[in-house]
Amino acid sequence: MANETDKPAGPGQNAAGARSKIEQTARREALGTGLRRAYQTVLNEPIPDEFAALLGKLSEKDDGPEED
Repeated sequence: MANETDKPAGPGQNAAGARSKIEQTARREALGTGLRRAYQTVLNEPIPDEFAALLGKLSEKDDGPEED
């Protein structure tokens, strides 16, 4: 039994396949643009003070002398 990929391409199937690839590329680009737009707003938000304080404590601990 032959599956879909084993069937020979009929007239118009190459154009439909090319159109499908173009549509798929357009959808990917639109998705990428939407995700970049959504995450850009997150990147531009200020770091909360509590989080900055925790990061500062971690940085101090890493910079200090090691204890056994």
